[in-house]
Amino acid sequence: MALNAISSSTADQLFSAIGNQQSQFQALSQAALSRGADRALQKDYDGAATEFRRAISFDPSPDNAVQALDLLATVYLQADKPDEAMKAYQSSIAIDPGNDATHLKLGNIYFSSGSYSDAEKEYKTAVTISPSSSADILSLGQAYLSEGRYQDAEASFQKVTSLDPGHYAGYYALGQTYYKEGKLDDAVKQFEKVAELKPDFYDVAVDLGSAYADLKMTDQAQEQLDTLNANKPDLAPLLSTYMEQAASPQFSAVYNLTGFNDTLGPGTRLYDLVSSLGTPNGVAQCTMLFSFNKEMDSASIQNPYNWSISRSAATSPEGPYNWGLPVAQTEATISPVPASVVYHPDSRSAEVTFFVSQNADLSATLDPSHLVFKFGGKDVYGNSMDAAADEYNGISKIA
Repeated sequence: MALNAISSSTADQLFSAIGNQQSQFQALSQAALSRGADRALQKDYDGAATEFRRAISFDPSPDNAVQALDLLATVYLQADKPDEAMKAYQSSIAIDPGNDATHLKLGNIYFSSGSYSDAEKEYKTAVTISPSSSADILSLGQAYLSEGRYQDAEASFQKVTSLDPGHYAGYYALGQTYYKEGKLDDAVKQFEKVAELKPDFYDVAVDLGSAYADLKMTDQAQEQLDTLNANKPDLAPLLSTYMEQAASPQFSAVYNLTGFNDTLGPGTRLYDLVSSLGTPNGVAQCTMLFSFNKEMDSASIQNPYNWSISRSAATSPEGPYNWGLPVAQTEATISPVPASVVYHPDSRSAEVTFFVSQNADLSATLDPSHLVFKFGGKDVYGNSMDAAADEYNGISKIA
């Protein structure tokens, strides 16, 4: 009996010693975690990482290890070592695969590196673990969006707005998805909802203004630009630059370079128009200079078939050719396509050259004021001409 009593007492002492030792190691681990946090605040990321690894060695229990690995991954990210942070999160997942937050953080690293398919896998796992987490679903939607899977992104973001209807993030992401799909009206509705929910989130003014610019709603786009200039001036250049790019190009001015007087009206004799047409069957080269309000696509401008020269139609606001009077058989005919076009990018102007021909008995006439010059090309951003300023004649000028 005495021997049994001694054995039982020894076991109690042994277990007590082990318990005390574990407590000591746990205390050492907590001290290491505290030192690591202090070093991280001092931006001594290598020192912090050493302390967090030490904390794990002192106390490798799951809860403590997961906490230390999360802190370790954080300092690796702060030290711009994403690969090391990735390994830390992977180790944490091996210990606790059911932690959706860790899958989300690992997915974020993949996402930042452009590995969208890997990010998608981690986000899907997070959503499976926590199906009602709007943050996890939002991240999964962003992965879909980056992969060009717009319908899947829409479904994710719509679920986010259902789960958290009072938060702006889901509406913002949904608006960006609609915008990428070219659903501009739908995008505007979502961006307007964001502005309503979070008036101080000025990034959405850039998106909303850009959508308005694409819709050619210039006044509304300008309102967003005014908002940025007043509240977030560092973002204003983003929108103003885009507005300029998205605006339809226009004629800004037109000049006669070689004697083609477009102010002369019906019945103008060609030799009164250009002196060189005072000889039978003479031919005159005439050039008009067209200036644009923005940089144009050189190939588009210099393609003569993007230009047309025609007589004003009967329904033209500036009046029909020859003021609607019968056109004489001796009326000169000008080719509807210019002979050549030369673009000058520095001045954003184009020289349009065409020919006017005299007849044999010098009786040819013309109505220069009702000749319409029209351009149907594009600017450097691919925008077509503004229908309100894509043609010119001597009566209405630019229209």
